Amino acid sequence: MKTNVLFTILLLAFSSCHSPKNGSKKSAEEKRATMAQSSQITIPKNQAKDTKQGQEEEYTETDDEGRIYYPYDFPLEVESIKALLGHNIIIDTKYFEDEYFPEGYTYTKITHKDTQIAFYDVLPGKHRAHITTPKLSALGGIKIGTPKEEFIKTMHFRDDKAEKFNTFNLMDEYGTMTFSFRKDTLFLIDGFYDEGD
Repeated sequence: MKTNVLFTILLLAFSSCHSPKNGSKKSAEEKRATMAQSSQITIPKNQAKDTKQGQEEEYTETDDEGRIYYPYDFPLEVESIKALLGHNIIIDTKYFEDEYFPEGYTYTKITHKDTQIAFYDVLPGKHRAHITTPKLSALGGIKIGTPKEEFIKTMHFRDDKAEKFNTFNLMDEYGTMTFSFRKDTLFLIDGFYDEGD
């Protein structure tokens, strides 16, 4: 439930800044497209967290190193993602033009089962992800199935008691990445980044 609420909030934040430049006027068609994209995101109900009794649930740390600006270990390109996920994917691409990009730009959402990656072709600082497959990794090899102990060593969290948490939020002023664990194993990576002007 907590994951569903967090992801919904992240989607609303992302979709409110759908245009590459904040403050630019959206046409009615763009607003409808944004709403349609938001309504197409689904999170399976079986994503609920299992927590040990007495175990803390969330740890949040500010990303001072810029790790979540472009956290993926793969390029945000259709062919690269297709090579990792296979051909059983759904690709939804929307084309836009505005005063900042009169030559146009695309917004692409790739879905594989319940994993989704969405990005703009011209703005690396605007993307979102809901990753449930070990085929896609982030931040130097972190992927679904990674043991919590290995994750904590890789992330170098400031709190030496981080192992007591099941959910880890890495955030800065433009975005958040959330890593969720069940039985000390990573089962979900959620994130969005919406770099401002």
